[in-house]
Amino acid sequence: MTRPGIREYVLLLLLAGMWGSSFTFIKIGVHAYSPLVVAGGRLAFAALVLWGFAWVRKSELPKGKKAWVSTFFIALIGNAIPFFLISYGETQVDAGLAAILMSTVPLTAVVLAHFFTADEKLTLGKVVGIILGTIGVVVLVGPETLSGLGGEFLFQLAILIAAVGYAVSSLITRNLRDQPRIGSTAVILTFASLMLMPFTLILDQPWTMTWDVEGALSIMYLGVFPTGIAMFLILQLVAAAGTSFLVFNNYLVPAVGVLISFLVLGEVPQPTAILAMVIILAGIAASQVRFTRKSLRVENSDTQGDPIAPVLEKDTLEKSSQVSTKSQNKR
Repeated sequence: MTRPGIREYVLLLLLAGMWGSSFTFIKIGVHAYSPLVVAGGRLAFAALVLWGFAWVRKSELPKGKKAWVSTFFIALIGNAIPFFLISYGETQVDAGLAAILMSTVPLTAVVLAHFFTADEKLTLGKVVGIILGTIGVVVLVGPETLSGLGGEFLFQLAILIAAVGYAVSSLITRNLRDQPRIGSTAVILTFASLMLMPFTLILDQPWTMTWDVEGALSIMYLGVFPTGIAMFLILQLVAAAGTSFLVFNNYLVPAVGVLISFLVLGEVPQPTAILAMVIILAGIAASQVRFTRKSLRVENSDTQGDPIAPVLEKDTLEKSSQVSTKSQNKR
């Protein structure tokens, strides 16, 4: 897995901006409509937008059974279920506590990646990054927010389950690293929309609800940016920098959420917000630091990423040494 460059960090910040804004617009959406309508509506709108992009760009669809199975489970575990659970949880859980609960995503994903991947093992840098990131989130929302843990257990559990879903989904996304980004995103969002739509139509009957302009615009915004474009960026970042780098975005999300709440809702952030941002950024930087010796790099591009390349290179060196020894013996 290659180290993230400036482009990847910019995309990470952009993704954090989209997801950070989602909490504010979800609040606006669930004030007007039910959690199912908000979740189902954003997915349906996102799918339509991505199919439009796919048509304009003439993007291909995922190829192979493994890719299609992966898109299905990403849709289920990383979109349909979490979107509903977060919308449901935020009806009773404060945004600050929700941010702390969602900050469990990096911890879960990094641990799972250690056991289920070959190239994203747990490192000291990642451990330091997780610790600093969690501290930063707590500083941001205030330690007193932790006192609310357990108060609304069912709603908090819903957000925690959503966080685990995001972590598992980010690992499954690795299976789409060599697939068309736009086409894969469109398929994922279509699957997710089809999963929620029957429940939305049967249980909540949205046509019976009072039309609300702000609520509808919030759902449209959620569909285009924190859902559609964000899903595309997720596939891009996992392919370029790996799951462990992507999930540290969840530490940036609360900080960006505070800024968006200030700009949209007029909620004045605490002075500790800047300190929290510094701690979070330090954690993300620490997660990419390697405290061990750099492994031998094979310059030949044909062998980069090949696990047997170092062995072949070692054999070549040994053979060269043997030839040189024999030549000297003949002399």
